[in-house]
Amino acid sequence: MRIRKLAGNSVLIKSAAAFYQEAWQVSYANIAPRFVRHSRYPGYQGLVKVDEMNRIVGLVYGYTSKPGQHYHDLLRPALQENAKLAWLDDCFELVELVVAPSVRGSGIGTALLHRLLTAAPNKTAVLTTRENNIGAIRFYEQNGWELLKDSFYPYEKAYRIYGKKLK
Repeated sequence: MRIRKLAGNSVLIKSAAAFYQEAWQVSYANIAPRFVRHSRYPGYQGLVKVDEMNRIVGLVYGYTSKPGQHYHDLLRPALQENAKLAWLDDCFELVELVVAPSVRGSGIGTALLHRLLTAAPNKTAVLTTRENNIGAIRFYEQNGWELLKDSFYPYEKAYRIYGKKLK
């Protein structure tokens, strides 16, 4: 297996979007255009892990979080009320981390996450995960992420906000 960069490769980014939908068993018409749009954001970093047959088995990407971006503007009030607003000052926003169900627990997610964050030039990183996603919560906490806020409702479902110091 090998890791490939997503930056500047719209064909691979679209394949990553298809992998995302297959892994999560969802069908969103806007996912590929969203992945491509995000790849143009400042500080974008994206990686996929491919198997011997060149099939994607893992995906991770994010970018520098800036005012005016959708999720940055959702996180700001939640972190402000929790006295954690400084986390957004020089921040890498982890947007997606997905591993194929058939290979979860094999270290692919950890390897992708570590390589992505090592390349990020920012001081901190933030992410959100569903409050009921026990596997993801365990994964992030085992990988050094700190809970910044629980019971965050950007939409109708509860999420948690996690942060990690990078530098």
